[in-house]
Amino acid sequence: MTNIKKIAKLAGVSVSTVSKALNGYEDIKEETKRKVLEIAKEMDYVPNFMARGLITKSTKTIGVFFGDQTNSGFDSPFLVDYFSSIKNVVGEAGYDLLIFSNQKRDTSSYKVMCYEKGVDGVILILTGNKRTDEKIHELHEAFPTVYIDSLPQASLKVNFVESDNEAGAWDATEHLIKLGHRNILKIAGDTIAKGSYDRIEGYKKACQHYGLSVKDNWIQYGKYSREEAARLTKETFSQETDLTAVFASSDLMAYGVIDALKELGKRVPEDVSVVGFDDIDSSQYFNPPLTTIHQKRLQMGETASKILLDIIQDNDGTTQHIRIPTQLIVRGSSAPPKE
Repeated sequence: MTNIKKIAKLAGVSVSTVSKALNGYEDIKEETKRKVLEIAKEMDYVPNFMARGLITKSTKTIGVFFGDQTNSGFDSPFLVDYFSSIKNVVGEAGYDLLIFSNQKRDTSSYKVMCYEKGVDGVILILTGNKRTDEKIHELHEAFPTVYIDSLPQASLKVNFVESDNEAGAWDATEHLIKLGHRNILKIAGDTIAKGSYDRIEGYKKACQHYGLSVKDNWIQYGKYSREEAARLTKETFSQETDLTAVFASSDLMAYGVIDALKELGKRVPEDVSVVGFDDIDSSQYFNPPLTTIHQKRLQMGETASKILLDIIQDNDGTTQHIRIPTQLIVRGSSAPPKE
């Protein structure tokens, strides 16, 4: 770990001057202070007392990183359930919760942010490109860390809790097949998340099990966006006239699918059935009420929190991977195809 002797050598000043600069003393030149702070920042310096505190005693604080680069995690319909369950578990164990939300923080290391705030462990609830951010991945080596349903596709040896995405996708697809649908469009998520690929696999395996073919054009990536799902639906239905059902990898994308079908003059479910994934609160009130796959978000948050607390108490180097079962919720957006 970088220490003040190295900083002093690079800055051409004494150790005591470095210490004064880092601690905000005013009896040194402003130019010297600025030079020392720039070198410390470039080297991701963590004051020894902070690092030592992380090793020798607990601060009773859990950190949470969420969202993508613009912190859109607060827009997530899951966030309230996740935070509620995490807060309950860690709060009962005597821990405070710290949400990292500073978008203006200029740092080359999330690890340093965690050292500075003195957290004992970290929960990651990530979306978009944040999943592949190597700066985030540094946390695994420095802190007890648990992901909630936000792993990138690339294999990582980390602790994580996820829905059983493949089984849920199988259930959604099988539901449509048992209703009599044979030509099912899959509006997938993105090309980053493990869960996105798992939901594609569940769809493909269910189709294969029931002897149905899947055209390449029947798997489209909607990027978990309502607008993109609507665009892809209109584009695909203009080319594929025999489609009778759509399985979307999120409820928000399912909303976009239904928006597009209405624009195309198609009725749901009379002309086209639609199934989503997530069971967000608004899905039961949508028009029509959405058939979807329920994710047990409270259980996911509770499980992740308990794993993290266990690691903080006794980190033996092993990793845990927990899949939480999903549940098919049948509502008004799915029905047998027209004769």
